[in-house]
Amino acid sequence: MVILATAAALWLLFEQDLDAQPAGDYQTIRGFEVPEFDRDNRLRSRLFGDFARIMPNGLVDITGMRIDFYDDDRRVEMRITAETCMYDRVSRNAESDTRVRIARENMIITGEGFKWEAGDGRFEIHDDARVVLKGALRSVEQGGFQ
Repeated sequence: MVILATAAALWLLFEQDLDAQPAGDYQTIRGFEVPEFDRDNRLRSRLFGDFARIMPNGLVDITGMRIDFYDDDRRVEMRITAETCMYDRVSRNAESDTRVRIARENMIITGEGFKWEAGDGRFEIHDDARVVLKGALRSVEQGGFQ
């Protein structure tokens, strides 16, 4: 699953000491990007962050998180954004209490807070989840969804 691959790439980035600078008991990275490729070397996803604090306990506090998922033609087919996210390098899970937005060409899902269990491929929105389907009414009016 692409999301699991992204988690692995994120883990690799934070295990390395790329441009990280000490700041108290943690390290920080600004403006990072983690690409993930499949077995055929096709770009599948890129994780972006405005800022991250990497803590010794395995947690990474990410601000300005965005994950783009790509189709075979390298077009963005899905984008997940959140203001902040706490990522656990050991369990490969992520959690946030901030707004989350998942956008695809025909659908937008928004909500407050989320939990992502990478091992199970499970993404759960905690509160106020809303789904907007683009073009769904038009399809019903034209005889679709029978």
